[in-house]
Amino acid sequence: MSAQAEVKIKGNNDQKVTVKNGAVANMAIGAGATAKQNLASNKGNVNIGGNNKQEVSVTNGAVANMAIGAMTKAEQNLASNDGK
Repeated sequence: MSAQAEVKIKGNNDQKVTVKNGAVANMAIGAGATAKQNLASNKGNVNIGGNNKQEVSVTNGAVANMAIGAMTKAEQNLASNDGK
């Protein structure tokens, strides 16, 4: 089990990821492996009470999140809020 962080944003929040001529990769390889990738994201018990701007820009590149093997899992959040 993993703990879920409590995220509270009551004012301005600006998150930005820029990738140019490159890549962002996250891989889980092997039985039961887990890959979790969060770029410009809030994950957990998310509560936003104000402005929130999230952005991911990729130019001539790629973003990859892979799970390879039995019972593997890949989770990916890009410029997002993932919570309860």
